[in-house]
Amino acid sequence: MLVPEPPTPSRIERISPSLYETLLGCPARACWYVHGEREALASHPMALLGTCFHGVMEAVQKRQLAGSADDCRAAAHDFFDRMAARLYAEANPLLKVKFNSPGKLPFFNLFRERAAVLAVEYCERMGADLEPSGPASAVAEQRFASSDALIVGRPDLIDVPGSQVIDYKTGLAAQEGWRVSEREERQLNLYAYLARGAGLDITRGTIVRGNGETATIEIPPAAAEAEAQNARDALSEFNSSVDELSFDDLARPAADACRMCPCVPLCEPFWQASDPTWQEDCGVHLEGTVAKVEQSTIQGTDLVLLEVNVSRGTVGDGAVSVEQVPLAWVTADGDRVPEAGDVVRVVDARLTNPEDPVVVRADRVMTSLWRVGADRG
Repeated sequence: MLVPEPPTPSRIERISPSLYETLLGCPARACWYVHGEREALASHPMALLGTCFHGVMEAVQKRQLAGSADDCRAAAHDFFDRMAARLYAEANPLLKVKFNSPGKLPFFNLFRERAAVLAVEYCERMGADLEPSGPASAVAEQRFASSDALIVGRPDLIDVPGSQVIDYKTGLAAQEGWRVSEREERQLNLYAYLARGAGLDITRGTIVRGNGETATIEIPPAAAEAEAQNARDALSEFNSSVDELSFDDLARPAADACRMCPCVPLCEPFWQASDPTWQEDCGVHLEGTVAKVEQSTIQGTDLVLLEVNVSRGTVGDGAVSVEQVPLAWVTADGDRVPEAGDVVRVVDARLTNPEDPVVVRADRVMTSLWRVGADRG
């Protein structure tokens, strides 16, 4: 696949809680999310499944899923399946080459069942026999905007009687006794600010994990107001400098910040800054010149093997064998197979032999192999 061009920075008109968090970490990544050709990069399978999970939560809160526990579970499964099929059809070709149907995505059944279990729980809590026309006790997935239209957001759920905003997370807690993280607290503060601006008295924020575990924080009005001002300041700082800076100028590469970042294939500052000390926190990434290309077929799958003289990345300089990369992955976007002399980037590989000869192999979920165009090599 051919490395896509980074976007030309331009103004961002409004900021959401997720974009705010991205802007705090790396303005270049925020620029990519707003102005980049996002369809040129394959999203992580769990991002697609997370969208389906949230879709089920939205549907149950809007009372589109109801009935007995068995009926609600079946409806949640069906809703998840239909949404997954639609998103999969629109996905990057690399994702579809790796996984030939939505059901083959890693953790598909886990995400699907977590969504169904929570759907049943909330169906029972809300009461399937309540009249939909009755007073609203919950507001699900409604878009809110600040009075100046600079801050927007779509909270998963506003629990009106409980005076709280609820955000669902598909993952589980990393440890017992977990608390709302700083990142999650900023998000909840902004959601509370937006809800209060719409006349809803929100004083608390709750995170719900994929297994139903919860953690709650108090959100004083002053905290919500302060977070909103911080978000405005971050947006203003970006916009005030955007005419003078390039995508590369905006990047803030760091081992922890760049882990699983979708921009790695196209982010020149990452390749300039990364080194083998980043490997533990950031993963296995390499850039180098192709010395040799071999093709083979194993169990009906056409594979590519590259001998690469690595010059940048987290592996270290020297000769590296890049093994067992399916040919279909390399040509998913219609680009040609790399040739000797081409510069390539291998992202999120598995280091199978760290000693000479160094060997990396493809990971089915994470790995992508990119050819750097002559104008960028």
